[in-house]
Amino acid sequence: MTEINEGTNRGLSRRTMVKGAAWSVPVIAVAAATPAAAASEDTVVNGFQVAGTCGLLGTLGAGFTVAAGDTEIPAGTQITIVTDATIANVNVVSLSGQGLANVDLLSEDTVAITLTEAIPANGQMNVQWLLSIGLLTDTTATLTLPAGYTAGTGTKPQGTLSQTAIICNAS
Repeated sequence: MTEINEGTNRGLSRRTMVKGAAWSVPVIAVAAATPAAAASEDTVVNGFQVAGTCGLLGTLGAGFTVAAGDTEIPAGTQITIVTDATIANVNVVSLSGQGLANVDLLSEDTVAITLTEAIPANGQMNVQWLLSIGLLTDTTATLTLPAGYTAGTGTKPQGTLSQTAIICNAS
């Protein structure tokens, strides 16, 4: 004869099922919430400024200053400089200050500068060149943040420079 033991249960008990459900529900909820939150968040860059600088007599050392505010300007940021003159020599386009960048001459009147390192918070980079100046030359520098970053409060993403051989106005 076979002995039957009344305390033995061959299926899952209610207690085991509840424990398993209690552990799996939070994991599923967290996994579902994470991708949506990560995809929607941008990093905000506050207080950066792009400003024209006249240099000596409006020709030697003229250019732009890119200054970070209370947050860094990230690597991958692009500064596009467009002028209605001809950039006389791309080799004299120089960068000084904090941050490293690649300089690409896109055409005789357009230069693209891409940061390969961040400009740290409260740091700055100066961009200078030699221009072939006519009666009046207008130049604009525009800073574009990489994907995943947005401009925050106190930013000025564009600077201008109007100059002749002896007169210069920068903002």
